[in-house]
Amino acid sequence: MPETLPVAPDASWPAPSGQEVAAAREPRYYAPRRDAGMALTVEDIGLYDVPVINSNNQADLDNGVIHVPQTPMPWEQRDQKNVYLAGHRLGFPNTGSRLVFYNLDKLSKGDSIVLEDSLGEAYEYRVSEVFVVEPDAEWVVDPVRGRDMVTLQTCTFPDLLNRLIVRADRV
Repeated sequence: MPETLPVAPDASWPAPSGQEVAAAREPRYYAPRRDAGMALTVEDIGLYDVPVINSNNQADLDNGVIHVPQTPMPWEQRDQKNVYLAGHRLGFPNTGSRLVFYNLDKLSKGDSIVLEDSLGEAYEYRVSEVFVVEPDAEWVVDPVRGRDMVTLQTCTFPDLLNRLIVRADRV
């Protein structure tokens, strides 16, 4: 396990333009990627079919949303699981990471998160909690007794110092 939660260290990302922020408020549809193990849809913040790559590789995170490989996939049969996904709040221009989780802080209890596997099987979750942790809070990656959940992680804004965590339980 890494010493800190996945993010680009000391990244100097350009501030989003007003046009980019406005576009992030509109529905965003993503093209499929051959190397994606699943797709993420969060209608309440306008994200549709975001490719999710199973990787701890920094380059993959810098290009989109990653699934932390040490955590289970939604289709795995386990009593408890924490499907852990990370994405950038700002990210790099002209990549799938740019503002992908910019509006993650707008999610609230009861909002829907859907993961879809490569065969089109959907796994739906409902947001149960939203909180902030420090970068060394590795415990948020661990499963929680009796819960089948997905965790979405991004940096806090505007300082990017801590991690915003959104947890959702399987419906």
